Amino acid sequence: MAHYLHRAFIYPLGLRGVNKRMPVAVAGMAFMFNTVNGCLNGCYLFALPDDGYRYANGWLGDPRFLAGLAFFVAGFTINRQADHVLRHLRAPGESGYKIPYGGLYRWVSCPNYLGEIVEWIGWAVATWSLPGLAFAAWTVANLAPRARAHHAWYREHFPDYPPERRALVPGLW
Repeated sequence: MAHYLHRAFIYPLGLRGVNKRMPVAVAGMAFMFNTVNGCLNGCYLFALPDDGYRYANGWLGDPRFLAGLAFFVAGFTINRQADHVLRHLRAPGESGYKIPYGGLYRWVSCPNYLGEIVEWIGWAVATWSLPGLAFAAWTVANLAPRARAHHAWYREHFPDYPPERRALVPGLW
């Protein structure tokens, strides 16, 4: 809930510059994706009959849960820090595109996407569930191509774009 509260309300209210319109189809697809994802994960966690093992009282101390929680918090932190850099990229009333610097922008073009991927991989590990894994895979399938396209756009439009930056994974891709 913290992720979606931030993504839907806090982040958009803090943006500067010209408001951009989003096609209704994109908003509709996002709504459908999140509805299906929420239903799958919610049903698995709360509605399906428990086999007596899935989330016993000790689950919060299970290494899978703890590792997943650590990944989720790390991804959430990366995502918030990247959003902070983007939000403060322009002065009030200023528009246009700029190269972001600071934090993981030193190594990758899209640390916000990297953070979100790490979050949902953490969710998959913490829940140790097929719906959690599916959500993580869908997130990678959605954000990895977007990161690559974003990276290519930066390189095309900014001749001084840092050559050491990768699209999504520091030092690799």
